[in-house]
Amino acid sequence: RRPYIRVVGLEVDTSGPGRSLNKFTPEEEDHFKKLAEREDVYDLISRNIAPSIFGSEDIKKSIACLLFGGSRKRMPDGLTRRGDINLLLLGDPGTAKSQLLKFVEKCAPIGVYTSGKGSSAAGLTASVMRDPTTRCFVMEGGAMVLADGGVVCIDEFDKMREDDRVAIHEAMEQQTISIAKAGITTTLNTRCSVFAAANSVFGRWDDTKGEENIDFMPTILSRFDMIYIVKDDHNESRDTTIARHVMKIHLNREQAAVEGEMSIEMLKRDQLLVCGT
Repeated sequence: RRPYIRVVGLEVDTSGPGRSLNKFTPEEEDHFKKLAEREDVYDLISRNIAPSIFGSEDIKKSIACLLFGGSRKRMPDGLTRRGDINLLLLGDPGTAKSQLLKFVEKCAPIGVYTSGKGSSAAGLTASVMRDPTTRCFVMEGGAMVLADGGVVCIDEFDKMREDDRVAIHEAMEQQTISIAKAGITTTLNTRCSVFAAANSVFGRWDDTKGEENIDFMPTILSRFDMIYIVKDDHNESRDTTIARHVMKIHLNREQAAVEGEMSIEMLKRDQLLVCGT
């Protein structure tokens, strides 16, 4: 007896990571036009990237570029140039790298979050499995295929095995995944940005070690357009400022929630409008 699904009712969920409707009201369109006319729109958007996290202005500006992306170009000879931006954060623990990844997953119209320790090459790209009912081979897409048109966030990137990191080379640069397994030969699209975070080999970044802090091959580093080294410098005045900022957020949680000039939902709809045009 074949399995079947009996549908009693359907409900469309428009809230949460990766869920949104690209229908705009006239009021929202007017708001977007006024926003586009502002000269400080770039700074405005970057200020509203994780406003509860202190500092990291350059990283937040890069995240804004990653969220909105560039334009995909097709050359006269048929080759394509990807418009999506890949970003890598390297450095000390406790510098809010994972929090930035979580914010991007929540803010992006299509966001997939995964951890490097629990991710394999098949889980990130695609796998071929045998269907238990029909006994035929079927193909299942991984995280980068599901994030097509959005952002895939990979935490603990340094904990991934080298073989698994090699598997995403084609997905990051060519934005496709070629499959030739069990009689299935096809190509899947992975037109997504990659936002990854990793720690140093020594736990904390050691300036005296230089490039020994990084345990990545040049082939994977060349796929990232922007690489930031995030260091937790021992500075009493800066630590005091950060501590006051954290205490202010915890003491005034309701006010901190509306600190940003733009809400997460408005940022998400801004990206949908840019992608639609």
